[in-house]
Amino acid sequence: MRREVPKSSLFDDLRRARRRSRSMRSSADAGVSGRPHRVLYDAHERERPDNQTDAETFLKRLTLNARVRERAYVSSAIAAWTISQQCAMVVVHAGLHAALVDGSAEARGRIRLELGALAVGGVAWALGGSNGGRGLGGLVKRSLRSLRLFALVSCGLAALTPLCQTMTAAVSDDTAAVCSALSLGLYVLAYDYAFANLETKQLASSFSLGAAMFATMLMASRLDDRPSVFADALLALECYVLAPYVWRAVRVRSTALHLIVVFTVHVWAFIIARECDPLLGWAFVAWTFLLAVLSPGLLVFLARRGKTQIAGPWDEALPKLYLFRGTERASGVPRYRHYYANKRSIE
Repeated sequence: MRREVPKSSLFDDLRRARRRSRSMRSSADAGVSGRPHRVLYDAHERERPDNQTDAETFLKRLTLNARVRERAYVSSAIAAWTISQQCAMVVVHAGLHAALVDGSAEARGRIRLELGALAVGGVAWALGGSNGGRGLGGLVKRSLRSLRLFALVSCGLAALTPLCQTMTAAVSDDTAAVCSALSLGLYVLAYDYAFANLETKQLASSFSLGAAMFATMLMASRLDDRPSVFADALLALECYVLAPYVWRAVRVRSTALHLIVVFTVHVWAFIIARECDPLLGWAFVAWTFLLAVLSPGLLVFLARRGKTQIAGPWDEALPKLYLFRGTERASGVPRYRHYYANKRSIE
């Protein structure tokens, strides 16, 4: 005759076996790594199941905003100024393009200034850069790269100028203007601002650069003579492709110098926009004030007032890389060989 075993005794036996296995694993891990094993339930509640909840003990270890990062207005404002700086570069390019269209700016004079700015940037990078080494060999490598970049940019744009001039001959001016404005708006929205704020090491904004180059080709194709097309395309290349590396280098050198450069770019953009239309100039000032002054303050205020993080014993365990640093298995093999997991011990 088959004897029935009560379910409660089966559950008790399984619970005891699980506790014994956990205690054995924790003692073994403590002997190997030198640190005690951390369990995810209270040791004094052994008589209760792991999912036991009641009104007395469930909310005892409730914490609010324990790991919430408080935002500072200064850091938020500096990050916002990076966004407004790219908006200012768009205004500079659009304003100088309008000056070429109405004939108020000389194309050949603009070409000389832009080539001079490109040469100055190449010399500054060759003298103050760190790629290739700090000695004479590194200086020679950077100088050769600067010369190659100068030749490729100038000669490549000069060869593509006839193609750019007739690329959109069948497109109306209104369509080209609307598509250019939308593309420049996408450039500002999709730009990799983390690169200029020193959060990443590589510029990852291929979509935004593609949108900017599409707008550049549309705008340059509406000009009449080849020098104007070359001047407009070269300015766009310097504003959208090469300028982010300049802003990052300035930010690495000094935050104060970065703020001076940002202020200078905004003043330059305001002067250009006001020459096109005084209303556009003051609209740019209002937009910059809203984006660079009011928006960071509103972000800090909302983060302090509305951010609430609830934490407690019910949270899921999240593995951290630094917890595996210096730990080994019984065979002597490291548990985790990732570079960032051992970065602190290496330093």
